Amino acid sequence: MYDDALRFHDHFVERIWGGRKLASALGKDLPDGAAIGEDWLISDHGSAQSVVAEGPYAGMTLRALIERDARAVLGSHAQLTVHGRFPLLLKLLDANDVLSVQVHPDDAAAAELGEPDVGKTEMWHVLQAEPGSALYCGLRSGVDAERLRDAIETNALEELLVRFPVDPETSVFVPAGTVHAIGAGIVLAEIQQNSDLTYRLYDWGRVQADGTPRELHIDKSLVATKFAEGRQGPATTLSYPVDGGVCEVLAACRYFAAERVAVDGGNVQRESGGRSFHIVLGKTGVLAVTVGPKGAPHPVHPGEAVLVPGEARAYTLEGEGSALCYYVPDLDADIRRPLADAGHSAAEIEALGLGAV
Repeated sequence: MYDDALRFHDHFVERIWGGRKLASALGKDLPDGAAIGEDWLISDHGSAQSVVAEGPYAGMTLRALIERDARAVLGSHAQLTVHGRFPLLLKLLDANDVLSVQVHPDDAAAAELGEPDVGKTEMWHVLQAEPGSALYCGLRSGVDAERLRDAIETNALEELLVRFPVDPETSVFVPAGTVHAIGAGIVLAEIQQNSDLTYRLYDWGRVQADGTPRELHIDKSLVATKFAEGRQGPATTLSYPVDGGVCEVLAACRYFAAERVAVDGGNVQRESGGRSFHIVLGKTGVLAVTVGPKGAPHPVHPGEAVLVPGEARAYTLEGEGSALCYYVPDLDADIRRPLADAGHSAAEIEALGLGAV
């Protein structure tokens, strides 16, 4: 039913830590005077519904498309969440100021805590970074719940975090249960489970416009944090050849795969086999996304995204530039097999995050 790429309107969200770089860096038409922290590009969430921007389905929400024909949107392998929602949520973030130190629950912890959303495993890819900017991902070795609570109460939490500098090629996989924060001066793309659950442990002493601090969620954070198995630092990526180019796998788990594909003036054929939708986000240059042999090309500039429906078995990236591609993988067919065929070891492949829950 859905035989072409779908483009949606941006949904901008003001945040206390937001800024204006989505306009200056990516050309977004932001509301006047607003400190925009997030641009929800692909969303089927109660907080924001993506609306089709053009074509025969213009004006329809992603939710309406799913209700009309979920299999056509998702593909044969990707599944709706337990709440009947599209499984992923794609955002752009402008961290003009540092975000809070936070953690997201996994599916089991979210259910245990009676939350309305599923858990939230996510992955970041830095698009722009000011000199000296940094990310925080993971706790230092030996930190337990008691030590974490003590550090929060004594304003010493930063000393327990793994901090590292970043550049516009940095990728970070953040499984649910990992304590993390995004530093100031960074614009990044974030793919995540379709969830808006965030527990704040620490907010750097920041206050809101009315002079009050934002709410912390320390007890829930301690339930959600995975002390013994947390990941730390930036991701190590792996690549394999695809028709017309190279695919670099940035992260992969049962919820999503995140890949970077570069096109050098030609075209790259992507085969999904109808297993999953693919979200294509422009990173550099200008690429055209064409679905099927008779489809029209859809230009994708940096910061723009299109959704290739799951029933489309293949699409083409053409031009000169690079794109980030996100989908729900069959871990054996889409990740393990092509990477093993390219000579990567089983240990390297599993380290991408395949075992994350």
